[in-house]
Amino acid sequence: MEGLGANEVQSKRESNLRRSTAYRKVESAIFKARRKLRGNPERQTRRELINTLEKLEKEQRHTPYYETRHHSKLGYVRYADDFVILVNGTKEDAIDYKNKVEGHLAAIGLTLSAEKTSITHWEKPITFLGYHIHGRQRQKGVQIKAILSIPKEKERAIRRELMRVAGYHHIPEADAMLAMNAKFRGWCNYYKYANNPQEVLGRISHKMWWFYAHFLARKHRSQIKPLLAKTKKNGSYRVITKGKHKRRTFTTTLGKGKTIYLDIFPPKTELISQVTNKETWTVDLKPVHPEKWLQGRSAATRLTALARSGGICERCKENPAIQTHHPNRMKTKRTVRAKVDSDRDQQHQARALCKECHLEEHHGTWQG
Repeated sequence: MEGLGANEVQSKRESNLRRSTAYRKVESAIFKARRKLRGNPERQTRRELINTLEKLEKEQRHTPYYETRHHSKLGYVRYADDFVILVNGTKEDAIDYKNKVEGHLAAIGLTLSAEKTSITHWEKPITFLGYHIHGRQRQKGVQIKAILSIPKEKERAIRRELMRVAGYHHIPEADAMLAMNAKFRGWCNYYKYANNPQEVLGRISHKMWWFYAHFLARKHRSQIKPLLAKTKKNGSYRVITKGKHKRRTFTTTLGKGKTIYLDIFPPKTELISQVTNKETWTVDLKPVHPEKWLQGRSAATRLTALARSGGICERCKENPAIQTHHPNRMKTKRTVRAKVDSDRDQQHQARALCKECHLEEHHGTWQG
């Protein structure tokens, strides 16, 4: 694709040569009017210049920036064996590029999938890697700009996921909070490269707050209003600062003062062109599953034990604590109520151990 001129950047000289004569005249008239205005003319003349400037700026907004279309631009994006080609040209240009790609693939023994390959107009969105890609005509010219947007079905899917987690009102608050945070943060970090995504990210953040509020209300058998009054009073609903932003959100405390909060802060918008292959991901590699609570894998129990131990194994007092030992296993509990009571007790009984000590507690095997 590089040999066909894919992803070439237009030079400043090429851009200037294509500027329309009408736009140049309006731009020159605006420059002269502003220069006269900076000369502090008389009051009446100043008012006339301001009126002229308003008319010229309005005319500039409706004047094409370019006089002719640039020679067919070619955009190419690939992920594994999926790729999309964006052609800023005619349908014949698109067919020509498709034939060239087919010829190159045939030379190495590959073929294009007839079901997945199609040529569409830029007004019709296509789905690629979970994004919608479509074209939009630029404000000042005849060029077409590629737009990344978030599909409605993806927004509905993350709402359903957050609502599903909030439906487990019998699990500890920390488990629900961590699970919702992980899902929200991962979804937003993936779609933060869309064009103007903050409206959608803000909507999801608002919905997550309400889902968690209803989770607490069901858990404590209360209505929203008295619940907020109670949580404000005990400090579990307060203003949290993250970076330069402040928002009132829910918090919970584990162990020796370890506090986590409902992360309703959407990430900043970023450009897809700035994504590299050298980023190191250190969080959310292992998402929290609320269903694991039924097997005794409560995040609240694990975090409470690790916070209480200070990160050191409670058995050998030497190695770093990386695992949690549950002496009272929930597999033997038959009812949900018994599991809830058992999990509450385990938050005080569970021990933070290193891997070697944990194996010794289980007599050398996890099945023991």
